Amino acid sequence: MEKRGISKLDLKRRNRMQILRVIRESGPISRVDVASALEITRAAVTIITNEMIEEGVLVEIGEAPINTEKLQKGRRKILITINENSKFALGANVDEKEVSIGLTNLNSQVLDKDSMPIEERTTSKDIITFIIQKSKEMIENSCLSKDKVLGIGIGVVPSMWGKLKIFYKDGELDFSNFIDKISSGVDIDVHCGNAIGLLALANNDFKGINGYQINQAFLHNGNQVNLAIINKNELSSDYLSYTSTIEKYIVAPGGKSYEGYPNGSVKAELSRTAMLNSFYEIYSKEKTPILFELTEGDKNNINTEKVFMALMRGDEAVKKVVDDIIAKYTVLINNLAISHFAKRIVIHNYKLNEKQFDYVKREMIRLVSEDIADRVVLSKLEGRNNFIGGCALIIQDNFYTKGGMQ
Repeated sequence: MEKRGISKLDLKRRNRMQILRVIRESGPISRVDVASALEITRAAVTIITNEMIEEGVLVEIGEAPINTEKLQKGRRKILITINENSKFALGANVDEKEVSIGLTNLNSQVLDKDSMPIEERTTSKDIITFIIQKSKEMIENSCLSKDKVLGIGIGVVPSMWGKLKIFYKDGELDFSNFIDKISSGVDIDVHCGNAIGLLALANNDFKGINGYQINQAFLHNGNQVNLAIINKNELSSDYLSYTSTIEKYIVAPGGKSYEGYPNGSVKAELSRTAMLNSFYEIYSKEKTPILFELTEGDKNNINTEKVFMALMRGDEAVKKVVDDIIAKYTVLINNLAISHFAKRIVIHNYKLNEKQFDYVKREMIRLVSEDIADRVVLSKLEGRNNFIGGCALIIQDNFYTKGGMQ
């Protein structure tokens, strides 16, 4: 008769994983509160956490502060937390413009980083060689032993999959060919994923709000518009591979057309190309005199900064186009908030500064409500350190999921 069950090692790993999850979401925290959250005995938690402290995975950081409204009797609680420097992670990100790579600790503190621009002549071999060389250099420069490095996580945006020969197999993304090429040059574990989901994971705040985890939507703007959903601190499986399905959403019924997409779709109205075309259509010395001056009469110089400068200086035609784009984004964001119960909507790679973002938020409040507009935030990785998405993947897979064991 076949025996089924869970091994002692798997049980140990699962218990440690659960403890790490609680500390990540609620820490620093006492052993008593960990036991309460997991509904297991304090003695069991003490045995497991003491072992993790001996290994350097966890650290004690002192006594919990006194609650003057409810004085405690006996010994005060000792708080424990994750030792952020017990392990380190390499991460890389490949998008349309550059490949970036960096080294972080478990708390995403950047210790080293580098990048290489991607041009028309840049080959997949160039990208792979850069990742391999920089991985080795960063480990060596930081004097890290192999057991201290969890591995390297690599995120690739969907528009770059073809260039790196990443294809679908049986309905799922197959990174095996790409991973094999990286692994042949580095002696560490290599994990890969859709960069959009990894960036969403890196932007996620794992702490609970009012005692529960909120759903979050992550919108990425690039050659494609992409969406990832975080559901209670987990990436939604629906968006692990097919993040660009957001481009089929309708934001302007009966609006502009794009082959293969419904009229008024995100692809036709809100892609980077579509938005630029909206400005190209009105661009002239007569219709947009301020924008024309700022761009020196060359529409190829149009960018977010110059558009908002023209808007603030009174270019009415520019303001009309900007407000129309914001209105369509407001429809999209309102639908995401409702359909995914998203309490937080992160927008990434939109090149907005705080002043420009305030203008966008004011328009959203006018069009829908303050509640919906307040859910929208700028990505904390906006314009920098996108490789942290790769770090988030390898930390999740090789630290949290393994209970801090290698």
